[in-house]
Amino acid sequence: MLQQRSGWLTILPSGRWFVQLPRLVLKRSPKPLVASLGPFSHTKRIYAGLPRVQASRIRTRINWKMAGDSLKLGPLFGILTVGEGATFLGNRENFKDITKSGKQWGALVYVFTPQGINWEKKKVRGYLYNNRLNSWQEVILPFPHVVYNRIPTRKAERRPEVRRALNRIHEMPNVTLFNRAFFDKQQLFAMLESHLEVQAFLPETKQLDTLARFRSFCTEHRFVYLKPVRGKAGQGIMRIDFKNDKWFLQRLKEQKAITRRFSNLNEVWKHIRLHVKQQKYIMQQGIRRARYNGKPFDVRVLVQKDGEGEWSVTGVGIRRSGSQSITTHVPRGGSIHSLSTVLQALFKNNPEQMERHIHETALAIARSLNAEWTDLAEMSMDLGLTEEGKLWLFEANAKPEKFDEPSIRRLSLANLIHYAQHVSRLQNKRGIAAG
Repeated sequence: MLQQRSGWLTILPSGRWFVQLPRLVLKRSPKPLVASLGPFSHTKRIYAGLPRVQASRIRTRINWKMAGDSLKLGPLFGILTVGEGATFLGNRENFKDITKSGKQWGALVYVFTPQGINWEKKKVRGYLYNNRLNSWQEVILPFPHVVYNRIPTRKAERRPEVRRALNRIHEMPNVTLFNRAFFDKQQLFAMLESHLEVQAFLPETKQLDTLARFRSFCTEHRFVYLKPVRGKAGQGIMRIDFKNDKWFLQRLKEQKAITRRFSNLNEVWKHIRLHVKQQKYIMQQGIRRARYNGKPFDVRVLVQKDGEGEWSVTGVGIRRSGSQSITTHVPRGGSIHSLSTVLQALFKNNPEQMERHIHETALAIARSLNAEWTDLAEMSMDLGLTEEGKLWLFEANAKPEKFDEPSIRRLSLANLIHYAQHVSRLQNKRGIAAG
């Protein structure tokens, strides 16, 4: 008979693992108790109960499953980043938050790097967060069920040894890798164009490569955004407008928009080539967005796979442009507003219908992208909303930064753990049990 619950896992500095199990299970269990860990069924001697408090212990809830004499613990949730040993890179506050979510919902979370993988033994040199000491403790651990790719930069992700590691992890049986790589904006829009269900949400997007293509695109649209293919957080974005028989080019410099005026597109081209240099850029049809309190805004949506492995909308927030910025990014002067407040102000007749439309659109885009990139499990996207209520996709990000809204943040962290439990087949259908 299969039993499945969660209980406390305690890892001591000595290397002993203690698990809190019900007495009934312990009576039927063989002595000594041995657990199967990770996707490659590493065995580990387990001690029952809660050991005395030690400052350097690690404690988390863990899901356990017992079928006959076999005890399985998990999921093991590995955060992949880069760096040398304990000096690993990445957003450590985010890593701590994921660890705390694992402690709450039932998963052992640890950070590791490609250099710390022992491919032969299928083990890693992992780093467990000790919240009592506010430190990361090095431990040799089984390879995780789930590998959450949080390599922080495109440059690091393109390094040969990192790419080799990602490819090998992708090919491992019973290991779930998500999300494998940053999106390439040009590739993303080209792929989505073949999906009928999302074509209506795509602004025309072309590669910025030749003067002839640039002139043709700008002449047709008169309002255009130039975006680096591998840009992040609004860096490198430029905006072109045609007004009063002049071309105006705006670009960001030290969080402010610098505007230059030109008499023809040849002059604009020469100027942007100075700033683009060797970077790959796309041209995107500009959209006149609705305004809230006099400023345009984006609709930022976080979508994730949940504990059933299905796409769901975790949350939606509004990001409004700053007075001196051409983007809505908060560090560049943008501001945060609630979706319900903005929709109530702009769509008084039926704000709920517009909110449903946003959810349905985001899910359709996520499913279409997932058809192209099979190892996706979360993404954020920026949607543009016009006064008429039409939605447009501006950006999608395979490695979303944390949302500032507390309710969205809490749910996003819980979803990471629940999805890991689902793919590792260690869901706790009863919720958190006392153990």
